[in-house]
Amino acid sequence: MGSKKPRDPDAFPTWQLTVLAICRFSEPIAFNSILAYAYVMVEDLRGTAHDASFFAGLLVSGYAVAEAITCPFWGMLSDRYGRKPIVLIGLAGVAVSSLIFGLAKSYWVALLARFVGGALNGNVAVMQTMVAEMVKKPEHEPKAYAVQPFVWTLGGIIGSAMGGFLAQPTVFYPSIFPADGLFGKYPYLMPNIVAVVVIILAIIQGAIFLEETNPNELVSDDDAIDTQSIMSEHTPMLRAPRASVSMRRRSMRPSELHSARPPRPSFVEEGLPGPMGQMFDLRRTSFGTMHSLRLQPAEVANIRREAAANRPARPVVSRRGTSRVEGAAFKGKAFNYTVVMLIAALTIISYHSMAFISILPVHLLDKPLTPLGQLDMIGGLGYTVHDVGIYLAINGVISLFIQGIIFPFFVDKVGIWKSLVWMVVLFPIPYMIMPFLSALPFTQLFVYLALELQSFFGIIVYPVALIMLKDATPSSQVLGKVNGAAMSACCLARTVSPPLVGVIYSAGGSAAAWFSCAGVAVLGIAQLFFIPRKNMGHVEVDSALLAKTDTDGTTDHHAEA
Repeated sequence: MGSKKPRDPDAFPTWQLTVLAICRFSEPIAFNSILAYAYVMVEDLRGTAHDASFFAGLLVSGYAVAEAITCPFWGMLSDRYGRKPIVLIGLAGVAVSSLIFGLAKSYWVALLARFVGGALNGNVAVMQTMVAEMVKKPEHEPKAYAVQPFVWTLGGIIGSAMGGFLAQPTVFYPSIFPADGLFGKYPYLMPNIVAVVVIILAIIQGAIFLEETNPNELVSDDDAIDTQSIMSEHTPMLRAPRASVSMRRRSMRPSELHSARPPRPSFVEEGLPGPMGQMFDLRRTSFGTMHSLRLQPAEVANIRREAAANRPARPVVSRRGTSRVEGAAFKGKAFNYTVVMLIAALTIISYHSMAFISILPVHLLDKPLTPLGQLDMIGGLGYTVHDVGIYLAINGVISLFIQGIIFPFFVDKVGIWKSLVWMVVLFPIPYMIMPFLSALPFTQLFVYLALELQSFFGIIVYPVALIMLKDATPSSQVLGKVNGAAMSACCLARTVSPPLVGVIYSAGGSAAAWFSCAGVAVLGIAQLFFIPRKNMGHVEVDSALLAKTDTDGTTDHHAEA
């Protein structure tokens, strides 16, 4: 009888990435499903349309703010108790909150359910860290890091459509679901039940097949030696994930560990270690980009010189795997003028982008105050929840195409700086279209136009702004600080914008809300003049899902900007 062939630890982790992707896929289904019906749900729960847009905005932002507050806590727990249990607990929290949300008969119960769901879910950073710990070879990183944002986008598409088609089933499918039945009493339960079922299936398959990746849970302290722990600011968890401690390295002496592999540059937002050589990985961002970027040799040389200058003189590795670094640390100013201006730009973009996502369903669902074909600057378009679900789903499919196909060609041809400038300058256009939709012929066509323009601008602008932020950071040793400040500012903007634009909508009508978004976008244009222009040189951008791997361990790139 032949023995089972041992698994190659350096092989591409297809199976484990698939299992983790299923876990990730279930979350946006629950998160995005409420976008289509949040406004009408608030009207039903509160019994009035007064300030419904504000309270709907709170439902959208409540989950995000709770998740941002508790994410560091879950990161610490995953360092101590392992990644797998934290991922499963997070999914269970989302399932419980979704069920409570669907059964809510009071607005405040629904809001509490959203807040609890966000507080119990710290999976974003933990799952990204698991990917980093699964992948042992740098040449595998481009495709590995493309999986998470891809399944998030796909889950968001399905979630948006599901919320639109399954909410209020007694209204849209009266022959199947009677008004005096369960779904007549709880009209928003069905999409949440479906989300719970999907999450439970994800938990079951994760519990059975997902393997622990935290090396603290896999090896003894005596074996846990890793020089990556020296630069713990480069990891999304509070301690560096020691994924590089693999079977192939345990036999190496500490001195060999120090010299075997040069420090890898980090991309800014998540702060995970970057692929070896010239690659900065854009897929690690929470904005869902699936691409990798190669800088030209001059920029690579600068990064390598900086890495050499900041490299510790000699790491002293203790028997328990802790490292004491001998050498000078970076003592310069982390938040220079350019870094501050780029963080401000990202904050402005995050504000009006989240405001758009929040207020769009409200405007589509709100009742019009003038006859069709006449300009209505106060009311909405009077569409149904079904219509909103279709709009969001189709927009998601087109956005996936933009993200996967158009983005690399656009940035290749236009360049980093010009991409940022053009997107910021054009951002007000979709916001200026929306107030006039009621008076325009082919209203639905213009709704799609505004949606796709806003999606296109956002898909392009976030990664290029983050590239510039990384380039402006004075040292790799302070990437963690810059990353934390940028993400905190963006999270704050995303938290504030939904309820604030909802207040504006309630007080001044739909046009006032859209003009406020346009005004913030125009502020972003003015802020461009304060960002020092720096020539990023030529870049190569590829879709990691289509990338080929060379035998020498580098990813094949051909297009040049």
